[in-house]
Amino acid sequence: MNLRQLTALCEVVDRGLRISDAAHATFRAQSSVTRQIQLLESELGFELFVRNRNKLLRITPQGEEILRIARRMLQDAENMRRIGRNLADDEEGEFTIATTHTHARYVLPRVIAEFVRKYPKVRLSLRQGNPVQCCELVARGKADLAICTDPRDLPGELAQIPCYRLQRSIITPRRHPLLRVKPLTLEALAGYPLITYDEAFSGRHVVDKTFSDRDLHPRIVLSAADADVSKVYVGMGLGIAIFASVVFDPKQDVNLRRIDARHLFKPSSLNLVVRRYSYLRTYMVDFIQMFAPRIDKESIDEALFKKSTAPAARMTLPDL
Repeated sequence: MNLRQLTALCEVVDRGLRISDAAHATFRAQSSVTRQIQLLESELGFELFVRNRNKLLRITPQGEEILRIARRMLQDAENMRRIGRNLADDEEGEFTIATTHTHARYVLPRVIAEFVRKYPKVRLSLRQGNPVQCCELVARGKADLAICTDPRDLPGELAQIPCYRLQRSIITPRRHPLLRVKPLTLEALAGYPLITYDEAFSGRHVVDKTFSDRDLHPRIVLSAADADVSKVYVGMGLGIAIFASVVFDPKQDVNLRRIDARHLFKPSSLNLVVRRYSYLRTYMVDFIQMFAPRIDKESIDEALFKKSTAPAARMTLPDL
């Protein structure tokens, strides 16, 4: 077997068993991808997929095991390439970060600007999605790291390093009645239509559980993944929003107001997610330390190569 066959297997699975999409992603003909899968099955002595004629229906249990091994082998091959590239030039290469819209818009601009100034030869890419999608990109080797809040059911091949706490705020239109409620209570909030994160985001889970624990059931009029879109509807008077405090920009959101809600909702943890046993280029480690200066090289190595919780996770996290 060879790396081309293992790459074909991973791409076919990652593209939803669509050989045409896998061929496009690897810049090969469909017949070439099909042939690589057939050669791999022939060498292994069993089929990796359940088929209906030429259509792939699902991966077999044995195929799932081979897929996990193939991903590790491809990761090790990439690690070796990265070591060589780092020795040749530790300031040039590619770097893909997966994150949510909130963090791409409100948390990372300063860090990315600093990084680009220091590493002008690095080709930086941002991939956006919800926390689950971001983690999947790292697990599949499509992103070098992810920055997201409290990913649920983190795959075993991934590790996370907690970096910051994200407190929550209520965002309202100007002159909203809640601005006069002192102190703000959950019961008062539940009386107004809510705009909040989509269910794929951990923030939505925190908000829902906080209300349900008090037997409150507010009416949710809009769920969205994009805080900027949600703020437009808050400004229109459709409801009030419960979001991470970092999304409120007093210079831009002049028609809105913010109420601190840290006394009502638990904070979320903003984490770095990396793939275990991956080799991070020098500039990747530098980016992490630009983003979270409290995270040292020891913490990064412990997350990458040990099963224990990284030291940063045992510290009191700063608010972002």
